[in-house]
Amino acid sequence: MKKSYLAAAAILGAAVFAGQAHAVKIDLGGGKSFKMGFRAKVHAIYAGKRDSANDKSDIYYAVKNARIYGKGSISKIFKWGFQGDFAGKIKDSNNDTIKFGVFKIVDAFVILDFAKEAKLYAGAIKVPFELHSGIQSGWSFIMPSGPAYELKNTGAGNPFANPAAEKIPGSGSRSPQVGIWGKVAGGMFKYYLYTVDGTNRSSNTDVKTGYGLRVEFAPTMAGYKGHPGYVLKETYLGKQNTLTVGLAYFTQDYGSGAKSQKSLGIDALWEQNLGTVTPNVNIGYVNHKDVGGTSGADVKGLIVQGQVLLNQNTMLGKPAFGVRWAQSDPDGAKKARVIGVVGQLYVKGVGNRIALSIDSIKDDNATGTAKSSYTDVTLALWYNF
Repeated sequence: MKKSYLAAAAILGAAVFAGQAHAVKIDLGGGKSFKMGFRAKVHAIYAGKRDSANDKSDIYYAVKNARIYGKGSISKIFKWGFQGDFAGKIKDSNNDTIKFGVFKIVDAFVILDFAKEAKLYAGAIKVPFELHSGIQSGWSFIMPSGPAYELKNTGAGNPFANPAAEKIPGSGSRSPQVGIWGKVAGGMFKYYLYTVDGTNRSSNTDVKTGYGLRVEFAPTMAGYKGHPGYVLKETYLGKQNTLTVGLAYFTQDYGSGAKSQKSLGIDALWEQNLGTVTPNVNIGYVNHKDVGGTSGADVKGLIVQGQVLLNQNTMLGKPAFGVRWAQSDPDGAKKARVIGVVGQLYVKGVGNRIALSIDSIKDDNATGTAKSSYTDVTLALWYNF
């Protein structure tokens, strides 16, 4: 056995230093396997003026993510995943110098893969709520700025976010949880049942255990497929004809005297390879009641977005053009609205691409000298090795 791992280490080192164009994959036999890779997002952003008194339009550069990931199996049933991010940032004592290099855990979980109908999992992993609220892959965003960009709501936060109170420091979409998920009826239905908890105190004012459910439906009888894995994607680039509808619910108690937060999510994705082009449309709706246990702290969100992918390769990949309209608290008096357009080149898969997007933001929550509307431009580069 030791020789097998020594051989694996030698293969790993040779593959990395040889500059392979894909993640390292090693099969040790007997259900044992290992895979690792690297991924990053680099953005150049023109940020519009947000305050008429104390702000100027500006261009800046940001490494949004710089991650190393690994996953594997100890046996055919016992599997694991890990991901960490080096792109954390801190400011020095002068509060003006950004330093990169803070390492944060993003994923660390174990899966007991008993069957496609029932897979138990535990650890730091994405909370399976609504498609656009963290369960989606950040490397498959239609818009490089993400589905929830600049959707503010005073007192209740961004609507398209992880609804759980306790989050992993390296990623707001992850929480410490234990759950079960699987597919039934030949993939027509997919389900998630889970609990979230990250404290060991028993005070009546503490955050209590959160409980969540997500169910998906895909009309497989019509030749469509649903989301194949635990994590969902906004686009599969025409590799499968996808039609799926998801319904999610999450609730968490905040102790004596506080309200129980209740969150509802609905989403749908349609994508069809038509030969020359692959159109994609996805929508999402979320409704959070008594956020953080505060009575009346409610927030709603609505998003409609999609793209048209041209299936012909150019020198830098397949071109695509997309749009996004999103709004927070659509039924309230104060709204935040974002309209975006994007042109991009998919070099290889969803994680290797170049995109240029424009986001127009209007925020009714702006007060004082804060501007209620502004425009941002993002040039984004992804790689996923």
